[in-house]
Amino acid sequence: MSKKFLIAMAALLMVLMVASAAYAATLTIQVVTNKYKYDQGKVVTVRANAQNGNIRIKSSSITSAKVTIKDPSGATKVNAATMSKDSSTGLCFYNYTLSSSAPKGVWTVSVTIQSGSSDSGTASSTFKVQAPMYNHATAFTTYQGTKTCITSACHATQANAMFNTVHYQWQGDNQKAIELAAAGSKASKLGGINNYCIWPDMNWLTIFNKTDGTTGPGGCATCHAGLGLKPSATSSTAQLENIDCLICHSPSYKRIVVANADGTFSMTPDPTIDIQTAAKDIQRPTRAICMRCHQNSGGGNNYKRGDIESTNISCDKNYDVHMGSTATGGQNFTCQDCHRTDNHKMAGRGTDMRALDSTFNLSCESCHSQIPHRSTNVSYSDLNDHSDKVNCTVCHIPTFAKTIPTDMYRDWSAMELDTAKKLYDPVMTKQTNVRPAYAWFNGYSHFYKFKDPVSLDSRGVQKLAWPDGGFEDTPGKIAKLYPYKIHVGNSPKNNAAGNASDNVLLPLKNKIAFETGVVNTAIQQGAAAAGITYNGHSFQTTEQYQSIHHVVGPKTTALKSCSTSDPNLGCHGNQTRIPFLQLGYQRRGTDAQLCDVCHSTKSRPSFVSFHREHDDRRDCAACHGTGYPLKEPKTTLCDNCHSMKSFTTAESVHSKHVQSKGYDCNNCHTFSGNPDDGYGHASDHD
Repeated sequence: MSKKFLIAMAALLMVLMVASAAYAATLTIQVVTNKYKYDQGKVVTVRANAQNGNIRIKSSSITSAKVTIKDPSGATKVNAATMSKDSSTGLCFYNYTLSSSAPKGVWTVSVTIQSGSSDSGTASSTFKVQAPMYNHATAFTTYQGTKTCITSACHATQANAMFNTVHYQWQGDNQKAIELAAAGSKASKLGGINNYCIWPDMNWLTIFNKTDGTTGPGGCATCHAGLGLKPSATSSTAQLENIDCLICHSPSYKRIVVANADGTFSMTPDPTIDIQTAAKDIQRPTRAICMRCHQNSGGGNNYKRGDIESTNISCDKNYDVHMGSTATGGQNFTCQDCHRTDNHKMAGRGTDMRALDSTFNLSCESCHSQIPHRSTNVSYSDLNDHSDKVNCTVCHIPTFAKTIPTDMYRDWSAMELDTAKKLYDPVMTKQTNVRPAYAWFNGYSHFYKFKDPVSLDSRGVQKLAWPDGGFEDTPGKIAKLYPYKIHVGNSPKNNAAGNASDNVLLPLKNKIAFETGVVNTAIQQGAAAAGITYNGHSFQTTEQYQSIHHVVGPKTTALKSCSTSDPNLGCHGNQTRIPFLQLGYQRRGTDAQLCDVCHSTKSRPSFVSFHREHDDRRDCAACHGTGYPLKEPKTTLCDNCHSMKSFTTAESVHSKHVQSKGYDCNNCHTFSGNPDDGYGHASDHD
């Protein structure tokens, strides 16, 4: 062969390589580990999956999956090791055992996945290794309060970090709270109003005088991570020494509320404990320590959340797969195994939480990946398709308040004596084994802003907290279906009288209400303390959505997606469990009408096969939404220009009108959204 020929062939090869590279796709890779923090010697499970745009890459198309793991110093511990693959789902996984001396700190995991001959992508994630807890038995001689902990040689850095958390400030970043962010607010527990204690700002800390002559601690701050002072925006020695390290780090610590000479209240060690011993009994927070506060929020065991109760401290796998004991097959997780903690900031935000503490986007996928069901156990392809639009908790939490009743309705217009507490409480309706309500949630929430006039919905209800999102969500947001406890209150409201305080929800003084049961006086004093001109009051139905995330059951107790025989476990066709039409799903009518949206009717043996053929588009709205993608079915589409003519396929129509006549798409088609915003027609057909 001549030299010119070889040069020409080389040039052609270069052109082909460039052309091939031009068409190579960059895959989106997700990398997770089965939890965030590990003790030395434990097994880290790395999971990864790949997508090309909206299309998930299946196992048969993955030609290579490699993982690299580096320790905090940057030293490579695993170098491009081959990952295992599920047989069909596209999940890649790798197990790595940490040594007994694995260095503590943040480790890095990187995964590269290749599909076909040229499509590839790389992504990274991190996990933390923790060394055994330092023994504080000889750390100091005498404990003199928090100042002993925060000397410059010990925990001053941690104290300053804790000062800036939502756990201490009870307010913070409102970027996920739509109305509050627009108003420049930093509200959370402080600055917000709710059904349970109404307004924590005014009901901070006190001592209740009980009906039997005894006293007891009172106020929202009994569960604050401080010693009685309200948090301030500016740090100071007094504020840092107000942080109560022991309430989160010492299992043998207890505290009580005491009255100060100036009429204020503070918390001090319970005289029944040896404070010197408790101060040296330092541990990482356990579930039992976290439950000191969280299980009793709202005034009693499981009153508020519905999925955080004393049973969480010690439970089996059937109650919760994450917290269940290892003896029953559970994971025995601490709260921090899921709620990733950086500089004392906690990841995780329920729908009704105004402030965002950590920017880490905690979700089930943070550990389980976007392919949560392993095909090595059974064929879970259909369930993995569900998880694109349905959060795992919808199926795995069929009921909440499994053992301890939760407060579902609180009527502040009627007080009754709680003989166990020896105090009055608003009349409550409590329930166990509650079936969740369901709503779309995209990570953003709506809130009633305290002191704004009420704005009732079509039912005459003032919503206090509710999720943002929809079946067809707004551009830039992706909503999933989540389970909820909907708590209803009968809350005091100012009567309209022609001034700035018209028609606003009113706080009340809890000490008066709980000690005497005289709610009218409590409301009047509450309005005065809030600077609201009182014009008489009535009662208004209020409602708040509270997302349910705990009490996740095993697969044996999960909902059965296609079962309609059991109204408690069935999903499809079971409007009692999941009201599909109310949630935005649309019925197209007959098969012919459904298929006419895109093409002529084709034969199908079953719904399952029909659905499986189309669900790779990962856009449920294509078939279940409204007005998508055609203005009309083809039977009348042609009538826009002429009478309907026979044709066999959509391709033949396109060939005649687009290729031959050069018609623009919008001559025949109209779309539900902007074709370029990721939610219109184009994004599913490019």
